[in-house]
Amino acid sequence: MFYCVNCGTPRIDHAVYCHHCGRELNAPITRQLLIKTDGTATDQTVADQSKNERSTGVASVPWRGGHVALGIALVILSLIPVTAISLGIGSRSGSYEEATTVWVGIHVMALAIIAVVWRLGVYRRTAPWRLLGLSQLEYPVVKAGLLALATLGASLLFTVVYGAVVDLFSSDVFSPPDIGSDIAFPGAAAFFTFQAIAVVTPITEELFFRGFVFSGLLHRFGLVKAIVLSAAIFSAFHLSVGVVIPVFVTGLLLGVLYHKTGSIWPCILAHAGQNGLAVALQIYGV
Repeated sequence: MFYCVNCGTPRIDHAVYCHHCGRELNAPITRQLLIKTDGTATDQTVADQSKNERSTGVASVPWRGGHVALGIALVILSLIPVTAISLGIGSRSGSYEEATTVWVGIHVMALAIIAVVWRLGVYRRTAPWRLLGLSQLEYPVVKAGLLALATLGASLLFTVVYGAVVDLFSSDVFSPPDIGSDIAFPGAAAFFTFQAIAVVTPITEELFFRGFVFSGLLHRFGLVKAIVLSAAIFSAFHLSVGVVIPVFVTGLLLGVLYHKTGSIWPCILAHAGQNGLAVALQIYGV
């Protein structure tokens, strides 16, 4: 009988991934490993596999480039019903039409993204949150927080420099689009705007672009190309020429952060800070 060296579950013949934990069954199998009670052999193999994972920063995932391409296509297609639903509900909200449209659109889009990632990535996997980088942070917490703040600072610095260069050349094409104050609810209800843009959006986008897209491309393209490709996809999804370059750089930084920490929690933190500051600065002028 052959066993998965990660969780000890009996392997299914010709299977590529363990049906219990979702890990690749590509570790070398020796006679020692066939003895499930041989703690020394099993521990050594698990340690070796963990070392390989640490070299890339993230866990090996069962989905690949084809799943990523299909997931991107499904998310793009979901924009049609998401737009229809958000516009339909927003048009019935009176003077808060734009704010309601944005709030509803973000939440419905989040559900669509979660559904795609769940079905194409972690469906029927025993450790779905671990595969998506949502498990307990193994990287030192303080160091991870500092790296997240450094990522946020570098992203903001580049955005400021980029804006100054665009203003210098008076380029309307590459200027970031203005965010109107109408997308925010007034008064205390502004909490819901921040909840959508600075909480829901970072969580779902990091789940998709880092947890699903980046990790799915990693096996085939390697670390550098996976970071670049996932950042390019992340940038293209923002549908504005004026933010393509700064969002691409932000995507690169977030990809490196995920690689270093092995978790998307620091990425969510940095992303939330970026979005929260953008809302505060561009809408409220603080």
